Amino acid sequence: MSLFCICYNIFDYNHPEVPALPEAYIVHKKDDTLGYIEKQATGVTLKSYSISTLSTPHVELLDICSDLKPSALEQKFLPKNKRKKINLGELIEDPKTKHVVLNYINKKLSIFYSLIHNNHYPISYNQQRKDPVEINRLFIKDTRLKPILEFTKTQDGIEYAFSLTDEGKRIVPKNNNIKKLLNEPSWIVLNKYLLQIENLNANKLKPFFNKEKITIPKKHLKTYLEKVIVPVIKNIDVITNGFEIITCNTLSSFGIEIIQDFIQNRYVAKVIFEYQHTTFEYQNSKNTESNVLFDDNDNIKIIQTKRDPKAEQKIIDILIDMGLKKNQNLLFETNFGQDPYQILYWLTAHKSELEKRGFTITLPTIENRTVNVAPHEITFQNQKDNDWFDIKGTVNIGDSTISFSKFIPYIKTNNRFFPINEDQIFVIPQEWMTRYKKVADFGRLKNQNIKIAKSNYTLLKNVIPIEGEILLEEPPKTFTASPKLKATLRPYQKDGVQWLIHHYQNKLGACLADDMGLGKTLQTIAMLLYAKEELTPENQPVQTVRLDLFSDPLVVKTYLKALIVLPSSLLFNWAQEILKFAPHLNIVKYTGANRKTLTPYLETYDIILSSYNIVSKDIDTLKKTNFNYLVIDESQQIKNKSSKVFGAINSISASHKISLSGTPIENSLSDLWSQMEFINPGILGSHTFFKDYFQIPIEKHKDQDRIDELKTLIDPFILRRTKEQVAKDLPELSEQIIYTEMSTEQNKLYDSQKSAARNLLLGIDTITANKVHIINTLTRLRQLANHPKLLDNDTKNKSGKFIDVTNYIQTLIKSNKKVLVFSSFVSHLEVYEEWCNTQKVSYVTLTGETKSSDREKVVTEFQENESISIFFISLKAGGVGLNLTKASYVILLDPWWNPFIEKQAIARSHRIGQKNKVMVTRFIAKNTIEEKILKLQEKKKNLSDNIIDINTIPDYIEKDLADLLS
Repeated sequence: MSLFCICYNIFDYNHPEVPALPEAYIVHKKDDTLGYIEKQATGVTLKSYSISTLSTPHVELLDICSDLKPSALEQKFLPKNKRKKINLGELIEDPKTKHVVLNYINKKLSIFYSLIHNNHYPISYNQQRKDPVEINRLFIKDTRLKPILEFTKTQDGIEYAFSLTDEGKRIVPKNNNIKKLLNEPSWIVLNKYLLQIENLNANKLKPFFNKEKITIPKKHLKTYLEKVIVPVIKNIDVITNGFEIITCNTLSSFGIEIIQDFIQNRYVAKVIFEYQHTTFEYQNSKNTESNVLFDDNDNIKIIQTKRDPKAEQKIIDILIDMGLKKNQNLLFETNFGQDPYQILYWLTAHKSELEKRGFTITLPTIENRTVNVAPHEITFQNQKDNDWFDIKGTVNIGDSTISFSKFIPYIKTNNRFFPINEDQIFVIPQEWMTRYKKVADFGRLKNQNIKIAKSNYTLLKNVIPIEGEILLEEPPKTFTASPKLKATLRPYQKDGVQWLIHHYQNKLGACLADDMGLGKTLQTIAMLLYAKEELTPENQPVQTVRLDLFSDPLVVKTYLKALIVLPSSLLFNWAQEILKFAPHLNIVKYTGANRKTLTPYLETYDIILSSYNIVSKDIDTLKKTNFNYLVIDESQQIKNKSSKVFGAINSISASHKISLSGTPIENSLSDLWSQMEFINPGILGSHTFFKDYFQIPIEKHKDQDRIDELKTLIDPFILRRTKEQVAKDLPELSEQIIYTEMSTEQNKLYDSQKSAARNLLLGIDTITANKVHIINTLTRLRQLANHPKLLDNDTKNKSGKFIDVTNYIQTLIKSNKKVLVFSSFVSHLEVYEEWCNTQKVSYVTLTGETKSSDREKVVTEFQENESISIFFISLKAGGVGLNLTKASYVILLDPWWNPFIEKQAIARSHRIGQKNKVMVTRFIAKNTIEEKILKLQEKKKNLSDNIIDINTIPDYIEKDLADLLS
């Protein structure tokens, strides 16, 4: 049977100090006989010969051959200041370079020979291409050669000789063909066999390649024995002729040394046995050691120490009984845990007992300090200080008492090495690193104490005993709505108000994140009414008035002083809702050109309504007032931490805060950080910390541990209910997608635009794509998929979607249905308005150009005028703040990148007050970017559900460009 295999070859380099170097070939093989070399073995050639090296030692061997090519060594070690190329022999003329290069070669060769030997891979020596490999093939034996040193006493001194034994057979180097390959570990070629010599540097054999014995004259005997022979005979068997060998086997003492096992990357115990003249390590297989001693007359004594297995085993049994186990290297480790320093804590627990039993203990050094293994404990005291927990911890390590606050920087940076003093280091227990990690990450150090924000109380649960009551952990008191509230709250709304009150009583911020249409506004008004009625002279400053200079000031009224900040489009809605549900609260709109006249009187109102835009402009004025409550609606408006509005909102002074949003996360987890920072500053740490610790691990790596940790932190402060959970009496919501065909002309235009877009954005042309190019180009494709008129108003080309949509609308009108029609493009709505005009269909429109004062009129007209069938709404302008329950049909003319925007639009109709089943219809142009957008939306529905039970985090559009344009 003929086939091909990998065969390795070692060849002599033409320099006496460079060992033989390896190379790899593809060799023809018949049965077990090696034929001629075919090619050098490389990734490409191996593939062409169908030779697979995947998951085999060949991968490492081939890498070693590549690394040890003379050209590779020359390139790797050529000094940077030398421009002229020099060969390997010239390179090692420099002593320093020589040491580094030969050390590197020796380490690689040691691995190479071990892998070849262990796997019995074919190998040859000085193979030439013209010859069959079988001629120069080396054979492999599993046994290792044992060296023997023989001493013979003579009148003139001592003769000594080295020989080798192979399974009892004596081998005299002079009488055999030996080639030294590597000194340490020693590898040789002996009569065409690749063999390793135990416990001997192969260089020691070199003098005996040409002679059997070496004579040491008496005058040089002591020096030669001490410098040459003594270091060698410690590890090999000795035969003597003419003088006595003294045998010793009494175990005098024993101990353990804690060392680092670099292979397993953990600390282990090495057991050491002390005999009278020598020391044995338990893991060492050597059973005998010889030493040369001189008496006063320079007579030689050879002391041969033999180990006592029974005595040693008793020592080993003690350690096993104490919970240690032997690993494969005959070192000792603990039976439990993955902590690489676990044996140090085992030693802490057993050190006293070990010393009683006679063990000596050698401790390791880390960072040039001895590891302290004294018993340790930690105790805590804490107290509540306004909005903070003040925690004081004390750590006792033996006789040392240290403030726990000093450990915080080490735990925070995952550094377990705590220096007790200049001489000692303490390895922080893994349990501390885990248990107190959150305290370290979120705590602030002050005067050797750790301050934790009250809003982060979940960090302390089951970690540090908390003194004082945390009300959020207690069941909330039953809420009873004020008789002044002109509304009947649904059960889930009562729960929501009670939840808000609970946070109010604890002076903790809260985010009400109910689904759109569940009455967040009403729940907030009920909460504010409760807060208003809680105000008394004992807990709140009151407004006073003096009738004249001589009268006492009279208490006139207490005011809630709640600032509610919202998009300008919602001002009307909020004002109407407050007048409807709590008409006794006095409100003012802090808007318009004359708003500055209100500034001196802001503290005399229960509710001040203003917009994000106004607050940003007037922040220097507004931050001078101490508001009792600050409420922000559509709180995703502050999601950009770098924005002016975020800075403004967070500089307003308020005793209590509420954020309202149906979509706390729209684009990324940064949105969540911004809103949590508003309601409870510092709860998620700095933004940089949040990004590194939560955002990147969650968004990029879907790290479930970080998701769970984030959820634990924010759960107490976000209340999220969906319509499906609580508003079960809401009519059914049905959704359908109608796929439309583009007209022939429209399709041609679209294909042309798509090709241009691919060239522009995917790098076929030389134009560099940036975000502006991307958005503009993709927008043109979206517009063209809807109607050619969106790009050219004078075009005569038709739109397939337009025909399908108008047919659908006509059917609904004939059935006397009211319809909401949403689009991302105002120009798209205008196309349908023009159709309505020609068809004599009544409609109203709301876009970003609609004045705030006119929004109320448009909404009222649609809700109350039965003759108006259609409400055209631009997606961004009308996605929030509208109650349009008269409509039971919703049409989405074109998909938006973010599904939350569409969800908000649908909630204009499918909300509390809706009596009819709601049908949502999306019109999607087939084989266009619109289909790709739908797929993108699906990707966004996983992550934030895991965090706050809502859908999710969009990927950046750029990542999906190729797919969008396919």
